[in-house]
Amino acid sequence: MGFYVPSNKVANLSKYKYQSEDRSIISQKILKPFWNKFVNVFPHWLAPNVITLSGFGFILINIITCLIVSPDFMSVHPRWCYFSYALGLFLYQTFDACDGLQARRTGQSGPLGELFDHCIDSLNTTVSLLVFTSVTMLGFSYCTIFMQFAVLMNFYLSTWEEYHTHKLFLSEFSGPVEGILIIISGFILSGIFGPELVWKLPVFKINGNYTVELFHLMFVFCGLALVFNIIYAQKNVSIYYKNTCSSKFEASTKIAESNKQLIPFFAFFGIIFVVSILESRFINLIFILSNGLIFAFIVGRIIVAHLTMQKFPIINLPTLLPFLSYIIFLISKYLFKNDSDHMVTYISLLQFGISIGIHGSFLSEIIHEFTHYLDIWVLTIKHPKPIKSS
Repeated sequence: MGFYVPSNKVANLSKYKYQSEDRSIISQKILKPFWNKFVNVFPHWLAPNVITLSGFGFILINIITCLIVSPDFMSVHPRWCYFSYALGLFLYQTFDACDGLQARRTGQSGPLGELFDHCIDSLNTTVSLLVFTSVTMLGFSYCTIFMQFAVLMNFYLSTWEEYHTHKLFLSEFSGPVEGILIIISGFILSGIFGPELVWKLPVFKINGNYTVELFHLMFVFCGLALVFNIIYAQKNVSIYYKNTCSSKFEASTKIAESNKQLIPFFAFFGIIFVVSILESRFINLIFILSNGLIFAFIVGRIIVAHLTMQKFPIINLPTLLPFLSYIIFLISKYLFKNDSDHMVTYISLLQFGISIGIHGSFLSEIIHEFTHYLDIWVLTIKHPKPIKSS
């Protein structure tokens, strides 16, 4: 057995049971009926993971388009691009919802599907953020780093919450549903009226000097949503342990232990914030992408721990990579007298390459372990089962 799944834990995959609770009115009344119809577009022989991967392909098309039309992420795009981004994000959301429906109707539901789905979602979070950054002409700034912190924190909270409650909660307002729809609406409005009018629209002034624009309100909204999600997730975990533990002392102990598991994420982004402040040139596309890959590795380990009933993975050495990148920069600056922009780019590329290697090896090992034990394939259906009607 591999490093991430000990031999005495892999058998826990057979105990897998997916549970979720979606309280979104939009999802229940509008999107789910649409998804139940749309899933029939996919042939029954198509593996659910192919749908998941195809959905992420639309996001990759979005980011590639951004890099072509606005490499600095600070200029206006051709109008058609905004509609393309909206369509790509909508198709991603649709495919992300339909992969589970496809799994259930073909009898292929299982832990590998949940792992594959969540791992793709964790990668999408950073990539879609970059598309949004380009559309709003934010560029690479401290605001970009904060927004990455906010969206990744929401994802971390959701994964942390599912680890403890064994259930995926989607509140009345959630990122995968309402959050995506708001962004899609913003993209469409940008295509109709132009991004300057949509995101740079003056709302009011403070002391007659500072103009608050619509984008600033969006920024505040992200912060408030983050606070709400932190409270909501902690509340759900607390309720779970209070209802399942045999004593108040046991419940309070487990709640306290679970709260400590949030520290690694804050420590990881604390390093990123410090590095960004000390050397702002590290706020670049490659650095942001590599930090997104490190995050995907972290939540991937949490998901694996949840599926195989392991202890929560507190220690993740790749979270130190941004710090090591800064140390290498200091060595280059003071020992070799080279602190050029090119050197920052090379160090960022080094971190990016290491991040890809770590995450790639993790996925390779986990997929091998899961498919070997469950006797399944990843992108094709090995054992077809009777078709269930939608």
